[in-house]
Amino acid sequence: MPRRKRTVEPHTLQHVIQRGNNRNYIYEDNRDKKEFLTLLETALCTYGAILLQYVLMDNHYHLLIKVGEQPLSSLIWFLNRRYTLYYNQRYNRIGTIYGGRYKSYPITETQKFFSTVRYIVQNPVKAGLVRTPGEYRYSGHASVLKKETGLVDRSALLEKFASDEKRALSRYRECTEHENWSPQVGFATIIDRKVETGQRLAFLLDTLLSEKNQREKRTMLVAGSSSPLIRNLRAEFVQLAITDGHALKDIASFLQVSHETVRRIGKYCSD
Repeated sequence: MPRRKRTVEPHTLQHVIQRGNNRNYIYEDNRDKKEFLTLLETALCTYGAILLQYVLMDNHYHLLIKVGEQPLSSLIWFLNRRYTLYYNQRYNRIGTIYGGRYKSYPITETQKFFSTVRYIVQNPVKAGLVRTPGEYRYSGHASVLKKETGLVDRSALLEKFASDEKRALSRYRECTEHENWSPQVGFATIIDRKVETGQRLAFLLDTLLSEKNQREKRTMLVAGSSSPLIRNLRAEFVQLAITDGHALKDIASFLQVSHETVRRIGKYCSD
C-alpha cells in the first residue's frame, strides 16, 4: 500500500523531527554538523522557507520552519538526500541513515509555539551536553542572544514574543532559559504521543538511573516493584517527567502504575 501523501499548507509553521536509523548517529563529528548546516542554508534558500529555530543532536535534528510556497516535503527531501550522499561518501557506506520519514507537527497556537521553541533549545541541556543552552554550538539559540547573523531569522522569531525587540528578547530568554518557566502545553501535545513521548520518557529514566548508578533497576522500576529504593527512584522520575511537561496518564502508562499513584507522587513532591 503506498504511503499517504503529506499535505502542508503554505506559510505555516512546522516542527520537523528527523532521527537516525535505529537511533544511530547521523553526525559523527563537528565537520558533519557544519556540512549539514551548509546544506540546510541551501535548502531554505532554494525552497523559500524561513528557519525560526533548530538544534542538531548526534542522532537527530529539530527544525522550526515557516514553509514558503513550495512543499515542506521537497525541502526535507532535498536536505536529507544531499546530506546522506555526503555522509555515505565520507564514511564509505551505502543506504539510508535516517529512521523512516521525518515527522512534522503544525504549530498553530501561540502557547504551543513557545513550548516548542523551549523544547528545541533545551534539548542539549536535557541530554546533559551543556549546562545552559547558550553553550551549545549547533543550535540557533546563541546567535539569537548575541544578535549574530545566522540561519535563524531572528526578526521573524522575536516578533512572536513582542513587537519591541528589547522586550521580545527578554521574553524569549525567559521562555528558553529560565528554570521556573512553565510550559502552557504539555510535552505530549508538541510531538507524537504514541512514539515520541515514550522515547522521551525512556531517555529521562535512563539518564536518571545512570546518574545514580542504578541502571540495573530499570526493569523493577517499570514493573511496579515497591521496595524502598525503587519507590524513591520512581518518585524522582515522576517529578522529573512532570517538570519536562509530560501528562500524568502518559507517565503512569510508561511506569505501569495507576494514574492516582502518579498524581499522589507528584503532589507529595511539590508540597
